[in-house]
Amino acid sequence: MTPNAQQANPDSAAPSRTWPWQRLSVSIIAAMLLMMAIMALSLVAVSNYSVQRQFDNMPAEFRAQFDSGEQGGPNNQTNPIQNRPTNTGDVGRKLAQGVTQSYFMLVPSVAAGPASALGSVSPRLSRSERIRRELLNNLIWAVGISGVVAVLIGALLARLIARPVAEVSGAAQLVASGDLSARARQWPGNAELIHLTRNFNQMASGLELLERERREMIADIAHELRTPLAVVQARLDAFEDGVLEPTPQELALMSTQIGLLTRLVSDLRTLSLAEAGRLPLQLAPLDLSALTSRIGQSFVSKAQAAGIALHLTTSAGELPIQADRDRLGQVLVNLLENALRYTPPGGQVSVSVRATSRGTDAAQAVLSVRDSGPGFPAGSERQVFTRFFRADESRTRDSGGSGLGLAIVAAIIGAHGGAVTARNALSGGAEVEVRLPLHEEAPSEWSEALASSGAGSTL
Repeated sequence: MTPNAQQANPDSAAPSRTWPWQRLSVSIIAAMLLMMAIMALSLVAVSNYSVQRQFDNMPAEFRAQFDSGEQGGPNNQTNPIQNRPTNTGDVGRKLAQGVTQSYFMLVPSVAAGPASALGSVSPRLSRSERIRRELLNNLIWAVGISGVVAVLIGALLARLIARPVAEVSGAAQLVASGDLSARARQWPGNAELIHLTRNFNQMASGLELLERERREMIADIAHELRTPLAVVQARLDAFEDGVLEPTPQELALMSTQIGLLTRLVSDLRTLSLAEAGRLPLQLAPLDLSALTSRIGQSFVSKAQAAGIALHLTTSAGELPIQADRDRLGQVLVNLLENALRYTPPGGQVSVSVRATSRGTDAAQAVLSVRDSGPGFPAGSERQVFTRFFRADESRTRDSGGSGLGLAIVAAIIGAHGGAVTARNALSGGAEVEVRLPLHEEAPSEWSEALASSGAGSTL
């Protein structure tokens, strides 16, 4: 590739550097960490809100004592409580039995000697600042544990997700570099990743098939061009060296070879335009029965010269279709030439045209050409419509054709919205059937065009 070509195609430049944080695995782990951190913060916030609600629902004297910040102890004076029982022994006994008469448990103040006073348990409780510190510690622990769990889960997910994507990316780079045989290994995972890998491999297989067909087509075209060019070149060299005289016979032979080249190039152009959807069609009202009869009659003398019986059966009535007369005539010529080419002397070729029964489906005009030759090779019924296909590879171009006849038939019929099929007849030989949309009621403006086509006949 030249520097100018490289500059014109920026996509062919080397890929830019990928930073670690741009990797899919790192993104997954970071997302897991963020998710776990949000969950931890949410849990702590909900817990803090729940504790605050419970604290707000407590009695006012408890909240006042809790917020006063006094630190009590065994030697400190206990907080007085209204309506405190005066019989300390009775209270102590009840406390020993687990019975309280306030919103919080009262315990004897044990300084020295027997219980003499009661106080609150405020020395055992933390103040609001201490609760906040404990909540902060809980938050730190929650975030730390969540982070470890997130890293483990993220690493596992990254391995399960990033590995198939990396396989597809690596295979895509190989395909882009020209290795169309590269395939991505399919790893177990979710359905989307499996479908991604499978679809990529199918795409790569399709590209490989197209490339192989392209190379085969180029080789076939070169082979088809080589024979007539070699004949013409040999004759010209012989004329130049004085070995042969430019007699009318020799010039006619050269003209025949040049005609083969011209037809080959024309067929290739027709086929390429049809496959690209750009084949120009001059659609007009046409009687398929009359067209088949006229072209079939033109092949009678050729069939008789080859010792082949040609049977032509057309419809008694008109078969009006919308078609290009010249293109459809080319279809009939290719089918008849192909049938006569593969039918041995003493055989027969049958051509029939009819209309399908008018039922629930749209009516169709059906053209069938059947010969008594060897038929198509087993399993090649679909391949016969590909470029340069020959049922008998031992045939030369002069006897076996260019291998484009049936391919052009399929392309032209497809451009008309029809269908063509090939099969081996039960009685032996090959049969090609063409189906085209049939206009059941021909418009009045078709009358003159259909009349000029001629009536159907039987040979």
